Amino acid sequence: MDKLLLLSQISLFDELPMDELKVIDELSEMKPVRKGTLILTPDNPLKALFLLKEGQVRLYRMNHHGKQFTVDVLTGGNIFGETSTLALTDDQIYAEAMADTYLCVLGKREFENFIEKNPKIALKFINILSNRLKEIYSFSEKIALSDVKYRLLYLLQKLSEKTGKRKKEWQTIDMKLTHADMANMIGSTRETTSAILSQLKKEGIIKKGLRFSIHADKTSEILEEL
Repeated sequence: MDKLLLLSQISLFDELPMDELKVIDELSEMKPVRKGTLILTPDNPLKALFLLKEGQVRLYRMNHHGKQFTVDVLTGGNIFGETSTLALTDDQIYAEAMADTYLCVLGKREFENFIEKNPKIALKFINILSNRLKEIYSFSEKIALSDVKYRLLYLLQKLSEKTGKRKKEWQTIDMKLTHADMANMIGSTRETTSAILSQLKKEGIIKKGLRFSIHADKTSEILEEL
């Protein structure tokens, strides 16, 4: 794949002129990552920014019992990672590729040299951080305070907003998800998650073809009751 073309499609850089994109192209390394690969772990905290062009990455924490807690799910156009002057994750975060993924990796020194010459990028990072924090607080509250059905519905709603398309009342979720994936993301078991998905199908709230879809209006009505 042409790295410069991929960089030009990443939302962070959508306002940069081609000559500045060429500078980033020279500074960054294109890295294909297979599904299931751990990109970051607390034991391996890489000082770099990762620009997610294609695929999905899950950011999660793990408690001392080994239970996972999803912090965010990122799709194409997002960034994550940290340098000494900017942190879009923290040192307790795991980052896992949920699908085959393409990343542009910008090292600490290269990023900081670039940011000094391009202050408008710093403003974009501030906006990204602000939006990310709002999403994380909202997601964390729903995960912590709701029962499994509502946690699952909230997750599906957020994933549909991030990745899907609306057709009449149905909103698609355009990413590959297994029942085990969803269970891990909401802190439940696969068996419980599968049972609730079956219930939601019978209630006409979700449907499954090649991908999951949710009935957007019904889902919103249910979640507004919380």
